[in-house]
Amino acid sequence: MSLIRNADTLYEEYESLLLERDRLRKEAGQIWISYTKLFGRLISDVYKEKIECIKCKKIIAYYQYQINHGGLVDMAAMQEYLEKEMAPYYQSLKQKIEEYNNCKDLKAAGEYEVRRSKTLYRRLAKLIHPDINPETVQRDELKELWQRIVTAYNFNDIKELTELEVLVRKALNQTNSGDKKIHIPDIEERILVVHKEIKDIIHNEPYNYKSLIEDEQAIEKKKAALQEELVNYKKYHEELDEIISQILSEGGIKLRWLMN
Repeated sequence: MSLIRNADTLYEEYESLLLERDRLRKEAGQIWISYTKLFGRLISDVYKEKIECIKCKKIIAYYQYQINHGGLVDMAAMQEYLEKEMAPYYQSLKQKIEEYNNCKDLKAAGEYEVRRSKTLYRRLAKLIHPDINPETVQRDELKELWQRIVTAYNFNDIKELTELEVLVRKALNQTNSGDKKIHIPDIEERILVVHKEIKDIIHNEPYNYKSLIEDEQAIEKKKAALQEELVNYKKYHEELDEIISQILSEGGIKLRWLMN
């Protein structure tokens, strides 16, 4: 089976725009991987010190409140409060560390793999791209195949894409015979939407990191800025620890530990 497009040039424009949008999305993902490889460890280290400072400030505020209301601190209650308050920060830190670990060992694809995956993706997109062929949205088999295609394309997995092309053509031929005409309603509006999506990709993160990761001087400058930020947070952390020590030794506060 093959899809027959309307002769209107808007269909060609729409199809071309979809492929360009998907290419930019893929490039944005690759830019993010490169950015994370370069700066992910430092970003995680900085964020870790930052949240420790946040935790210290919450401890100080908790102690000061208790001093103003009798000076007795239930340590179990305070620990429960801190765990609840800090949980989102530690979850975010975990995510940053996982992103870095997932990216750091990924190898860049060769020129042939990139070029070949693009060719295979374009052929498959013209068959079952969900914005072109409504059957993909309606059939779970095609929907699953499309998700696999997108993943393989993003990783330049030409072996997977080659195998998927066979599966896609088989799936289409099993339930259809002959050629199938397609109709894309509101194509003018859809074209405007895809233009906006392309613009948003180009002008936002991570795509706008492209100039940074291609400039050695900018990379070193960014690393130096992160190192400086890390040093500053460590210094601030020490200052906050000192304040906590002073409150405990001079603030007239009593700690209550409940033993099992």
